[in-house]
Amino acid sequence: MPLKTPAWEESPSAPDIKMLRLYQTDLNPDWPRILILKLTADRFKEFEHDPLAFDKNYTLFHPESPISWMSTCAKPPHVKGIPPTADSVSWTVVMVKGQATLTACAAFPHESS
Repeated sequence: MPLKTPAWEESPSAPDIKMLRLYQTDLNPDWPRILILKLTADRFKEFEHDPLAFDKNYTLFHPESPISWMSTCAKPPHVKGIPPTADSVSWTVVMVKGQATLTACAAFPHESS
């Protein structure tokens, strides 16, 4: 795979999904594969509802290496001192995928897109 300069890509089928595939750059070796997503509130709900279908629909990782299992996406807790997340915020999602197609995920809300 040729290396790229780190740059956000838009999903060909959904321009409101931005992807930064660090594993395709000189910043990160091929494994583990690290992917950062910028998602609108609606896309994050879709992602959170069924991440495996989201991967299949939007080809987050290459088709020859789909996700077969993903951890629940860690998010800020709803506890005293941490304000609740508004339904309209965008999200940054970080995914780390190993060679065995197992993936871990964490997400952080933000007000700007």
